[in-house]
Amino acid sequence: MACADFDGQVVRQDPEIAELAQRFICVRIQSMNGVNLDLFQFEYDLTWMGFFMDGKDRFYARYGGRLDNNAESHLSQQSLARVMRQVIDLHRAKAVQTSRYEPQGLTPRVPEQLPTIKAMLASRDNKCIHCHDVKVANLKHLQTLNRFRRDLVFTYPTPANLGIAIDPDRQNLVIRITPDSPASQSGLRPGDLVQSVNGYRILTFADFSRVLEKTPAVGELIINYLRADKSRTSRLQLSGNWRHTADPSWRESLHVAGPNCGLWGKKLSAREKQKHGIPTGQLGLKVTFIWGAHTRRAGLRVGDIIVALDGLRRDMTIQQLHAYPMLRKDYGDTMPIVVQRGKRRRSLAIRFPDGPVE
Repeated sequence: MACADFDGQVVRQDPEIAELAQRFICVRIQSMNGVNLDLFQFEYDLTWMGFFMDGKDRFYARYGGRLDNNAESHLSQQSLARVMRQVIDLHRAKAVQTSRYEPQGLTPRVPEQLPTIKAMLASRDNKCIHCHDVKVANLKHLQTLNRFRRDLVFTYPTPANLGIAIDPDRQNLVIRITPDSPASQSGLRPGDLVQSVNGYRILTFADFSRVLEKTPAVGELIINYLRADKSRTSRLQLSGNWRHTADPSWRESLHVAGPNCGLWGKKLSAREKQKHGIPTGQLGLKVTFIWGAHTRRAGLRVGDIIVALDGLRRDMTIQQLHAYPMLRKDYGDTMPIVVQRGKRRRSLAIRFPDGPVE
């Protein structure tokens, strides 16, 4: 859901949310221009995020977030209405978040102060700063300081990174634990109601993600939860690459991480694959547009069907195809690619530029 569509898609179409909204001072921010980044900290790759705050810029809860495979996995009218009711009760009790994970916003910092933003906006007629522009600018600045690492793309992990599936409507309810995941050793079970993580109150998927963003790669999570109305505590040990996800291809900031294929295309349907003799479940992407000079030099043409990438034949979307070299190849590397042109298959090789091409 785009930020501009929130009123039309949700508020005006849901009488309960419309009534609840009358009890809040509602502010919709459609660009990041002038926004205090020291206060409004969230996953800037997202297209929408909600904050519930008091008049002193203190937080009650966050709302938003997504899974890799679903942009609206945890956006629903039921869940939004639920958290709005909960926040009204918290406001009556003056129970703002008091965790160390909450920003204070005491040192205002706006996107326009980021050194790389000016260059990014220079070629645009519209000077609107999008959410993902903030993250891209931060990552590019780190590149200029030689402090960039690819893992910095993986911000704001979600409970899914730990193997915890959260109910989309009641967003502190565990509905599934993935076997052999970090959470599988914690004692958590489906049906548990998470109350807090490392002392941070959990009402929503976004609250959980906020804690994980502030959690080191190696450490411990102390999870307090209810099971059959009894309070319990579990300790979840973290190590390895738990912050990474299997499919980050949705992230707008990913292009900063490495080279791109320099093309656009569309995934073939099952019927189209059958027509071209491509087995179901295997890669079949038809090239519809080429913008990279390195891609043209490799010999790719519009109309080619990509059937193998770097030796891989598994099915993928065009976004996943782009993400592959961004996360696994360096500038100057060569990547083999096999295309089907008519009835013949051709083995080509893309040599990526020696550095980013704006």
